[in-house]
Amino acid sequence: MTHVSKRKLDQKTFDRIFKSLISVLESAQSKNKFLSVLDELLTETEKTMLAKRLAIILLLSKNIPQHRITDILLVSPTTVARMSLKLEIGKYDSIKNISTREKIDLEK
Repeated sequence: MTHVSKRKLDQKTFDRIFKSLISVLESAQSKNKFLSVLDELLTETEKTMLAKRLAIILLLSKNIPQHRITDILLVSPTTVARMSLKLEIGKYDSIKNISTREKIDLEK
């Protein structure tokens, strides 16, 4: 599990540094630059966590059974169930739309 400091940033500071993050990601327009930025920013654990989270969303949106997702991705049933509920209320609509438009298919 990734570690986040218990000491919270004030909202103004968080907003400023988050905008900086977005600016850096937007500036890395080519695939190679974007991958380099992600490699520099994220640990292997963080990359794995984000990749699994995305895979859960994509598999759930393809109506793959939750128990199958748990087995495939080696995640807890609780994690898949929690994300399934969020998917149902529309939390991941942007990801679903992009994956449909880009024809991202994990079933293969």
